[in-house]
Amino acid sequence: MTSVEDHVSTYDYVVIGGGTSGSVVARRLAESEKHYNVCLLEAGPSHEDIYSSHMPGGMGAIDRTKLDWNYDMVLQKGCNNRNLITVRGRFLGGTSGMNGTVVVRGAKADYDRIADMGNPGWSWQEMMPYFKASETFHPVDWHQADLSVHGTDGPLHTSPHRLAPISEKTLESFIDYGFQYKPDMFVQGEYEGVGHAIRSVYNGVRSTSADFVHNCKLENLTVKTGVFVDRIIVNNNGKSNAENREYRAVGVEAHDDVNGQPMIIKARKEIILSAGAYNSPMILMHSGIGPKEHLIEMNIDCKIDLPGVGENLIDHPIVFTSYQVSEPNLTLDRLVFHNPETVLAAIKEWNETKTGLMSTVPFGPFALTRIDKTIRDPVWEAEKLKQQCDDPSGQLPTQPHIEFLTTELFSGPPHYAEVNPNNPVNGESVITLITLLCRQLSTGTIRLSSNDPTSKPIIDHAYLTNDLDVAVLAEGCRIGHEVLTKGRATKDIISGPWPKTVSIPTDLDGWKEHVREFTTSCGHPGGTCKMAPNSDPMGVVDHRLRVRNVENLRVADVSIMPILNSGHTQAPAYAIGEKVAHMVLQDELI
Repeated sequence: MTSVEDHVSTYDYVVIGGGTSGSVVARRLAESEKHYNVCLLEAGPSHEDIYSSHMPGGMGAIDRTKLDWNYDMVLQKGCNNRNLITVRGRFLGGTSGMNGTVVVRGAKADYDRIADMGNPGWSWQEMMPYFKASETFHPVDWHQADLSVHGTDGPLHTSPHRLAPISEKTLESFIDYGFQYKPDMFVQGEYEGVGHAIRSVYNGVRSTSADFVHNCKLENLTVKTGVFVDRIIVNNNGKSNAENREYRAVGVEAHDDVNGQPMIIKARKEIILSAGAYNSPMILMHSGIGPKEHLIEMNIDCKIDLPGVGENLIDHPIVFTSYQVSEPNLTLDRLVFHNPETVLAAIKEWNETKTGLMSTVPFGPFALTRIDKTIRDPVWEAEKLKQQCDDPSGQLPTQPHIEFLTTELFSGPPHYAEVNPNNPVNGESVITLITLLCRQLSTGTIRLSSNDPTSKPIIDHAYLTNDLDVAVLAEGCRIGHEVLTKGRATKDIISGPWPKTVSIPTDLDGWKEHVREFTTSCGHPGGTCKMAPNSDPMGVVDHRLRVRNVENLRVADVSIMPILNSGHTQAPAYAIGEKVAHMVLQDELI
């Protein structure tokens, strides 16, 4: 009979989590000139045989399968007590292998603001090299790319998405409505306008963080899949060291995800925790690092009382509003909903040529806007008076309030089938407007449900519990509705709401109820291991992503962001991985 001692291995660096950030960290540490031995641990399987992850049009096929962590939220009171789902990839590449593929960095002011919060090194200008480091951008003739802000030799391959006819029309309507056309704005750091979101897709194949470690031919990089990390081994130093860190991380306790065999993986130098906004705080808490009262409640010995672990859970709530399109063949619905044979044909085409419907994710143009000049909500006005400010949402004048994206076929939130199971048929065409809240004021929590590391967390995003979030989203929905129904190119083809049983609001209260009924998660959780200076009692890591009071332990994923970028989190997740690897190697030279 084997024991844990029979399954002990030692490396220079151990990276926990083979998702968007973790794979980057492992690759960059292993390829350094010091030839460090690096071990990357991933709870799920390898990405190689996951068909739907390679095929961009397979987005959604992995949701709620064994390749998803299958986490649930508590009922969201602000969303009419609905049960919203949240999806996270559980395989090498993580959520980068099942997301919408869009590469959106956010506004310049997002990062400058993070730096100004006491986090030096995180400004837009300082982050730009890390954004570019991951990317190999493939330009095309029709897209006016700003090549100065794109990378040219990273493992992540990106390219523009060619718009469907309906998207050409929505783009024209946004421009007609007053949005300035900025083709490459989502990598340039703009905060207003309309343009194209670059995709992590090239030649019809999705590019993911698994590309950083797959076939990279580094003998000093070990990738272990099917290894579930239970906790980090944290030893007491006996006394505080020069950096006032009382504890030291020396390894991880884990088990084989198939047969349960326990194992220990030790780190000579550092452990980098990159398990995501849900799992990184979970692992810290199971390791005795977190809010003391909660750990005591869970019968876990609290070694380091860090009340910010699992707090500050933030996301980008999104609202779905769908419209019937009267002119046939503008949308792609005919290739999906009208005849099941067309979907099979599209899959066959992708298998043979990597072209067609399944070679991309059918989003159209993206747009950013501010709402402070148009909003007439009494909640907004009351907060302006109370706070004695022009923008009670907290956004700077160079940060957007709302992002819009449109789909090229019918798309509903995950709960939508419970409302109306009827997809467009018999030649019907539908476009969906997705309205995204760039800054969520409502913040939630991650808590443990037991002291069993394999038990699911208690996730409460607390969506729309702040009335300002509802006010801003409602105004965003109203603006988006006007663009589609009054814009030159779409006003004559939008023939009503979809499904037909849903009514489009006509007043402020109606839009607010629409928001509460049709808001769901965009799948951008962050903030739960917040980066902050020591003066902030809710901080978890410092600006070099070192966990407070622990030597040789860092967190490197979107959980460290004190505020989210305006848009989507794939791009910053890659940049965080690049940056932390640079900082680790830099600290080795000190």
